[in-house]
Amino acid sequence: MNFNDTAPVMEPTGGPPLWLTNLAESATLEATVLKRPIEGRADILSVIKHAVSLYEFQHHSYKAAIGNGLYIESYRSQIQGVPIETVVVAHMNEQGETESVVINHRPLNAMLLFSKLMWERVDERFRDRYLTGPEATALNTVSEDCTRSGCSRPHDETASS
Repeated sequence: MNFNDTAPVMEPTGGPPLWLTNLAESATLEATVLKRPIEGRADILSVIKHAVSLYEFQHHSYKAAIGNGLYIESYRSQIQGVPIETVVVAHMNEQGETESVVINHRPLNAMLLFSKLMWERVDERFRDRYLTGPEATALNTVSEDCTRSGCSRPHDETASS
């Protein structure tokens, strides 16, 4: 059973999420699909418009502000028929603006596909932030090989001494 399978689907509320509508000019976006962060409101909005277009749907199981300055959302979707689950954590400043956002996509094969498709869609200046087709394929192959062969961490000889 996947994480989002344990929660009911929320009714759609329409419109963009709170964290996106209140981005600070100096906001930072980090994500599993990115090799390094995207910085600045305009650049984050530029890449998010492409990301949203990849989802076949978004079924939220949670989205709300919690505590002081923290916003969380969790949703499931599909990208080219591949199931993907997403958790977003945003930190808000005292003015209610989003200072930083972390987006976690899973499982690995879906995240790799997402990153590759983003590389194909985003403006040239952002391409180095995403995985190329060959990079995504290589990582997916390694992951599948590990799953089949039961890869484990190499034994550290010094730890047992």
